[in-house]
Amino acid sequence: MKRLLGGSIFAIALVLALGPPALGHVAKVGYRDLLVDLLAGAPDREILQNSYHQGWFVSSAALEVLIPADPAARPPAAPTRIRLDSRIQQGPGIWFTPRFPPLLGRVQTRAEIQGLPLALPALMVQTDLQVDGSALMRLQAPAGETAVTAEALGLRHGEISGEVRLASDREAISGRLVLTDLAVLATTGPLVRLSELGLEADLPSAAVGTGRLDVARIEVDGMASASGSAPIGAPGIRVDGFGIRMVRATRDGRLDARLSFSATELSTPRQTYGPSEIVLAAERLDTEALGDLAEGMRLLGSGRISQEMRGLITAGLMARLLPRLAASGARLAVDPVRIQTPEGPAMGRLELQLDPDAPLPRWPSLEVGDWLGLFQVDGDLSAPEAVALSWLERLGAEHSLSLSDPQAIEAAHEEAVALLMAWTRGGWISRQNGRVASAVRLGDGLLTVNGKTLPIRSPGTHR
Repeated sequence: MKRLLGGSIFAIALVLALGPPALGHVAKVGYRDLLVDLLAGAPDREILQNSYHQGWFVSSAALEVLIPADPAARPPAAPTRIRLDSRIQQGPGIWFTPRFPPLLGRVQTRAEIQGLPLALPALMVQTDLQVDGSALMRLQAPAGETAVTAEALGLRHGEISGEVRLASDREAISGRLVLTDLAVLATTGPLVRLSELGLEADLPSAAVGTGRLDVARIEVDGMASASGSAPIGAPGIRVDGFGIRMVRATRDGRLDARLSFSATELSTPRQTYGPSEIVLAAERLDTEALGDLAEGMRLLGSGRISQEMRGLITAGLMARLLPRLAASGARLAVDPVRIQTPEGPAMGRLELQLDPDAPLPRWPSLEVGDWLGLFQVDGDLSAPEAVALSWLERLGAEHSLSLSDPQAIEAAHEEAVALLMAWTRGGWISRQNGRVASAVRLGDGLLTVNGKTLPIRSPGTHR
């Protein structure tokens, strides 16, 4: 009995003596692997500090990273600085918790991000490193407020809580975030207010994923408080029951994605709309071509290209990428658009597809009609006449930058009526039973708007 007791005591002492250093090293490796995954999206980062001090039961780490600003950004942006100060626990206090899979270590991190256009609060993140290589991160921040500066807007927020699960294969990620209230602050006061915000995402692999965002209410103050074009406190916009849904999948280098926006009620200073929905869909997009397109657009927007060369470079970019997108049968659609108004529903749809059989224009053609010949378009729009007039009036009033001027609003109304009548006389729209409608078709070198057909190529244009 004494020998058995002595052996047990020796075994326990051996575990206590060797376990923390050995598994502490494993926790250190897991912590560093986690950092590699978190920073994988910033290949140009500069590591200012990366230290790890391993202790018996508790270790500490500090990481500070500088992500340089995009030199092509206009206006110029500031670099982003990320600071992580961590406390890593290992040892019996962590191993013997009733959890499965068991824990190798627990990392408690204070995360700060600086240099963004919006000042963010510091987040407390607790990460459980599990023996199977997976990780569970819990995010938390108490209610608070960040200061408005000349470089960044401020943020007033309620308690923030959320979690992120990272699978052992380091590909599958899922997460959620809950926030009771949030306000974006300028020097003149709140610009945007949100209440009861919930965010969820599920990315089982790099190829597929879903996400959703729900906000009980969004309130946007008058644009004047941000731009100075109207009195502070001017009526703004309120959205109730706002939601975004996202689904994406990539297969064989082709991307399919669907993004839907919905709201139960939308209120503007002049109108209140009921349940509304807009769905954006993309199918069979060549992912490599999309990457090249994004790089080309970044170059064109960088300010390094002279105005004289923009057209030529744009045509070259299209000539290089459109055949690749057409070969994949790329399709874009806005379908449906449904907005319930007091006068009746406003409805629309638009579908655009690249014609894989259309011949490419001869390089370096800059004729718009030549490039339009590559597309097939099909769409229509129908709305109550009163709503159409209201939208046109709004555009006219905003163009005049005098949203609060009664004379400007009256002038915008008269201009909208005249424009609508001109479109009707020209046959571009139809008016019947208090509604206006139009349809557009593009294909085979012809553009048809509400039954009126027009050629889109100049006489003698080469194909």
